[in-house]
Order: sequence, then C-alpha cells, then structure tokens
Amino acid sequence: MPAPATKGLHHVKLPVSDLDASLAWYARVLGAQHQAQFDHFDERGQRWAPHAATAMDGYDPISFAAGRGDDVQSWAAHLDEEGIAHSPVSQGAAGALLVFADPDGTFLRLLELPAGGVEDIKMPAGPAEPEGPWIAPPKMSHPG
Repeated sequence: MPAPATKGLHHVKLPVSDLDASLAWYARVLGAQHQAQFDHFDERGQRWAPHAATAMDGYDPISFAAGRGDDVQSWAAHLDEEGIAHSPVSQGAAGALLVFADPDGTFLRLLELPAGGVEDIKMPAGPAEPEGPWIAPPKMSHPG
C-alpha cells in the first residue's frame, strides 16, 4: 500500500542556545515570524535546547529554494548588508548554491530553483557540490 500524501511542511524546529537572539536573527535575516502558538513549555519555562544547538554546529538541515541564479546573488548581497558571513555563490550540480550559518553555527543553504521546480533537478554522477568549508565541513565528512 502506498504511503498517504503529506500536505506540505508544517513548521521547522531548530535547537538554539539563546532563544531571544535566535528569534531576532531569523526575523532580521530571513524575515521569519515567530508563531507563539507553537511555543513549547516545560516545568522550567519555554523549552529550548542549547546542548542540541552545539551538536548542530556545522550541520545543514535546511535548504531553501531561492529562485533563479540572480536571486541567489541577491541573497548574497542581503547577507553582506546584514553582516552575515557566507560562502561564495558557487555552482553545484543542481544550480547556484549559497551557504551561511545561524548564530549557533547551524548551516542554512539557499539553492537555485529550476524553472520546472525541484522535479527538474538532474543530479550528475560524481561530486554534487564543490569542496570547501561551507559546503563540506570536516564534521560532515563520510566516516572512513
């Protein structure tokens, strides 16, 4: 029996070491809006996860579709204006790619989206992305 269809992404939850600083950063840099109805609380107050945030340093759990190649360049300019360190815009197998880190070091990716959407991406054989500390940090290397 095939799996039932999902209806889309509900929300994204990332561990952070400083909740207020991260809320402000995501709002300023990505235009994210805090949705208080999703806040989680435990016996000590609002739940956040500084130890998990440390473990996520250098990991890249989210890739955003940024539009065409010019849109990725616009993102690089925006990050420069905000004083956010980032990779150079590079050419990956699926198109233009830009990587930057949130305040806890979690890597976020912005990728070019082909005109036909994600379904039109054809990954070639061999390395899908250029080497480098933003794209393949040592922490993310294959163990072996």
